Amino acid sequence: MNTSGAAQSRAGFSLLEVLVACGLLVIGLTSLAALLPAAASRLAEAHAEDQAGTLAADAWADIVNRGLASSDLFLTGSTGAARTFGPVFSSLSGPTIAQAKADVVSSRIDDARSFTLEDDLTYRRLADGNAPLNMFSEAGLGPRDHREGICWAAMITPRSFAAPVGPGSAATVSLAVFKKAGDIQPFTLTYASGNYALSPGDESTRKTFARGCSYLLLTPSGTSPTWRRINASWTTNGGSFVTFTDPDGLPTSGTISGFGFQGLLRLDERAVVLD
Repeated sequence: MNTSGAAQSRAGFSLLEVLVACGLLVIGLTSLAALLPAAASRLAEAHAEDQAGTLAADAWADIVNRGLASSDLFLTGSTGAARTFGPVFSSLSGPTIAQAKADVVSSRIDDARSFTLEDDLTYRRLADGNAPLNMFSEAGLGPRDHREGICWAAMITPRSFAAPVGPGSAATVSLAVFKKAGDIQPFTLTYASGNYALSPGDESTRKTFARGCSYLLLTPSGTSPTWRRINASWTTNGGSFVTFTDPDGLPTSGTISGFGFQGLLRLDERAVVLD
């Protein structure tokens, strides 16, 4: 029996097989393309976290070496109120929060440049296409210019709320690193069945200033301000709520005032003895 004709007729792929293969290829490429935006977003987050760690280390070195953990940032004989410095905290105020003495801070650190990470320099290209040149601030006479981005600010909180602050006083330095200088949102928190209801409670405000794994600066009446890490954050039935990783010591009745920060990447706290 001659089968050569049948064998020759089956050489290659049928049209149906080609269409099925193309369909599978399209599905695979579509799935791969859907992963690219998520991968880019996670890469940007990882880069921001890496920069935050670098800036935090630099900032701690500045605080120590420039004498910024010092009692002379407080008013003589003052009690209770924490002191803040850094551009992001320039508008932060409350019953137990005040700005550090501006003349002392400005004499020890450059307000214009020392609170930012200057990795992202700006350049200009020559007309003939040669390598780009650094751009300089102050009409070309100042230091190399850089893009405004990741930055830090700090708050010094005395351990004793009632005792006058002086050399040797125990305190906590809170160092906050931000993706960029942004807005500060005051909140009122009301305790309700283990959760804290936020006011304002719209979802957009919550996502910007009180997202999960970020921090709120709480200012309970009669005590020192305290940073608390958000464990969970959600909006339901027109209201927004948060829970904290460490709620110990927070009031379980009435309301608490607090602040949320846009673009907060990292918060580090260290115990110090003021100079």
